Amino acid sequence: MRTKPPPRHRTWVATAFAALVATALLTGAPAAQAVENPTLKVDYDAVGTTHIGAQVDSSMAIGPSVLKSVIDTTNGHIVGGSLAIPTQTMSFDIFGIPARAKVTMTQVGSLSGAIVPTSQLGKSTLTSTVAYDIQLSDVEAKVFGIWWPLAVGSRCHTAEPVTITASTPEGEFFTVNGGGRVTSTYTIGSFTGCAALNFFDIPGFFPWFGSIPINALVPGTDNSLELQIANPRAGTA
Repeated sequence: MRTKPPPRHRTWVATAFAALVATALLTGAPAAQAVENPTLKVDYDAVGTTHIGAQVDSSMAIGPSVLKSVIDTTNGHIVGGSLAIPTQTMSFDIFGIPARAKVTMTQVGSLSGAIVPTSQLGKSTLTSTVAYDIQLSDVEAKVFGIWWPLAVGSRCHTAEPVTITASTPEGEFFTVNGGGRVTSTYTIGSFTGCAALNFFDIPGFFPWFGSIPINALVPGTDNSLELQIANPRAGTA
C-alpha cells in the first residue's frame, strides 16, 4: 500500500532550499553538503547613500561595500552578518561656510533581520537592523580660499551606537537570488569626546558665532538611507 505524500505548502523553507542549492551549484560546492547546514551564507554587493539632516543637511556615499548575511533556512531570519562601510569625507556648510569632515562608521554587534515571503511566489521583503558607532575627524573649514583644520578631538563619536533598520520599500520586493532595494530613516544621538569647532583659530577670521559644538550640528531624527543590494553569491564568512 502506497502512502500518500503530505500536501505541499509553499513555505520560505522551500524558497531558501532552492536558493541554497542554486548557490552551491554556482560555486561548485556539493549541494548535499550544503543542505546539511541549516544556515545559508550569502554575500551581496551593497552601494547607496545616506542623508544627514539637522544642521548638516548633506549626503554621503555608502559603499561600495559587501553585505555579509547568515540566513536561517528554516524561517528566513537573518542570524548574523555585517556591512562594513568605508570611511568617507562628507562636505557640508556651517552657517554658509564650506566645511568637510571624515566620517567613520564602525559596526557594533551583528546584523539581524528577516526575509519575509509575500503572496507573490518567489518574492519577499527584507528588514535588517545594524548599529554603528559614528566618529568624526579631520574637520576643516574653507575660509579665504584655504582649508583650515578645526580641532575636534581624537575621539569624537556618538555616545551610543546609532541603530539603522532598513526595509524593502512598499510595492517593491527582495529575493535571496536577486537582492533588492532597502530604505531607512534613523536617529543620530548626542556625540561625546568632541571639542567645539573654534573658528577663532583661523587667523584673521572673526565670525559672529565663534565656536560651534558638534552637538549643535549633527544630532537629529531626520536622517535617511537608501541601499541597493545585488549580485548574490556564496558567503565567505
